[in-house]
Amino acid sequence: MAKAQILSSTSTFLGSVLLFFFCLASNSTALSQLRIDKVTPPSFNASALIKYCDHPVGSKYGIPKIKYPIKTLVNKDLYIPISLSYHSIGIKVEEEATWVGLGWRLNSGGIITRMIRGENDFGVAEHLDTQEALGYPFEHIKPCFDDCEENENDEFHQKVCAGEIDSDPDIFFFDILGSKGKFLMTPDHDPTKEFIEINMLRPRKMQVRFYIQDNYWTAQDSRGFKFTFKAREITNSFDNYYDYKLESHKLHFLEHFNQATTSWYLTKVESPQGAIAEFIYDITENGNSPYASNSTGHKMNINDGDVWDLHYSSYCFPSEIENVQIVSENQHRDVYLKSIISGDYIVSFNKSERENQTPLQVKKSSQADGKYLSSIPEGFGLQQLNEIIVTKGGKTITKTKFSYSYFNEELYGNAAYLYKRLKLDSIAILNEGKQKGYKFDYEEEIPLPSKESHARDLWGFYNGEEDLYNITPSDFYNYSQPEKLLQEEGKSKHYSLEYIQAGILKKIDYGEGRTIEFAYDHQEFEEIDEEISSHFSDNMRNSNFSKHLNPFLFGGLRVKEIIDSYPTEKIYKDYNYKPDGKETGRLIIAHYSHDHHGYGHKTSGNHGVKYSKVRIKTGKLFRGKKF
Repeated sequence: MAKAQILSSTSTFLGSVLLFFFCLASNSTALSQLRIDKVTPPSFNASALIKYCDHPVGSKYGIPKIKYPIKTLVNKDLYIPISLSYHSIGIKVEEEATWVGLGWRLNSGGIITRMIRGENDFGVAEHLDTQEALGYPFEHIKPCFDDCEENENDEFHQKVCAGEIDSDPDIFFFDILGSKGKFLMTPDHDPTKEFIEINMLRPRKMQVRFYIQDNYWTAQDSRGFKFTFKAREITNSFDNYYDYKLESHKLHFLEHFNQATTSWYLTKVESPQGAIAEFIYDITENGNSPYASNSTGHKMNINDGDVWDLHYSSYCFPSEIENVQIVSENQHRDVYLKSIISGDYIVSFNKSERENQTPLQVKKSSQADGKYLSSIPEGFGLQQLNEIIVTKGGKTITKTKFSYSYFNEELYGNAAYLYKRLKLDSIAILNEGKQKGYKFDYEEEIPLPSKESHARDLWGFYNGEEDLYNITPSDFYNYSQPEKLLQEEGKSKHYSLEYIQAGILKKIDYGEGRTIEFAYDHQEFEEIDEEISSHFSDNMRNSNFSKHLNPFLFGGLRVKEIIDSYPTEKIYKDYNYKPDGKETGRLIIAHYSHDHHGYGHKTSGNHGVKYSKVRIKTGKLFRGKKF
């Protein structure tokens, strides 16, 4: 199919999707009873953190450490590192580039972000009159994965389906000056109290507080460093449900509207010796961001006999409905870092709007009480970071420049923005008179698909199989029981090692004849962590793991080979994940970071693979032969 035709056909489908935003529901009763996998993700910049929390970097996870320090600000006992990192597990179909390019993340302070599941956990804090439920932290509820008996009654489920009880805890992710992790809120907190306190156990001990009435966070670690998170990023979300038929799309319901804070950015750090760093963001005096971006649809098909998720909200399925397709649209009020001030240091972050943006525009909704996802003014759409300038005592000491192009740059048409994603081509760092730079090459022989493509495997990575009527959730949204989804017949979409590498980093050029090249393989596992199999014993027993060939494939890439080339020689590193002839990968869950207080949160989350043995063979490469 020609490129122009691809864009035309995508536009046609997009038009049908947008129709759901503009039409009135014909069956409000069904709407009130249907609540399936209601999820609101954070912005693109904030979402980049999730990869690092679910899939840590390191050889034992099959993910190489690709990180470039830019500058560390030193003020007494306070160190503020600024760096650029790349995560090579792969590019999700719906994944958008951050302001430093697809797959890249700027590490420059801190953030607490969340994925909202069900109702907004902090609806009370945000004084929302559109939410009946208090929010999971303020409910009296037993987590289903711990003890369901208290909640297994018709009254409870009716209230969940009516939106009067929030049965799903939101998932929070944090990065505090490089310390990363994730946590959930436990229930039974008092909404009239000043704050909720959470004890973090890893990667280092911290006390974290959420101030309920003022809607901000603080943290203090065991060394006495204090952190404040007050810059808030808002997401507006429409969730659309409609009766789904193979031969026709019969609109049956309208949308749910949600508005919530999805991220809180670090605004201040104070050290035990009194050193202070302030983080200033490009927001207005009232704390709102003038910048915005629209994320593409979160889409999946569900039928009454094939419920994907474990959440209580997944079971709110009206008897007259057979199949449902979910289409969600989100608008993020993006918060961008403007400067950092620490002692004599001032760091400035200079940005500009990306090219070729044609964001979706959603009209006013009667269901949302007159609220709507607004059009984005010119200059205030998705941004790109162009330059970081570090001064000390008024003198410029470091200047870093970023150069970009776009994946699928040659495409054109109204839907081109669904294919184009910001690509970091190079960075140049001038540090106290010395200059160094890096150039980056990516896999582009296989083009990245549309961000709304259905050609995704079970984990949300591209697999080349375009099928309009087979939409499955990716693990970006599906935090429940992936061990069930992984292996059940008819649910697993094909994994393609060829297509999943679309857009992945292949080569780094350091100049003067030195390069690094990466070759990848797929993630695999042979064993299942006992923690998972015992916790979900019934599901594991009823699944068809025993019918599948070993080892099991898992979503994403692992590094297979790294070739480090110099002007006079080439050094290779081969990664062997089965040194004794057997795959050493084990299916695990990246643990939550908080004290669980007796709740079974430790084993609820996205899965990953950890390798107990990785043998790295190093030698010289000469005329294609390894020595």
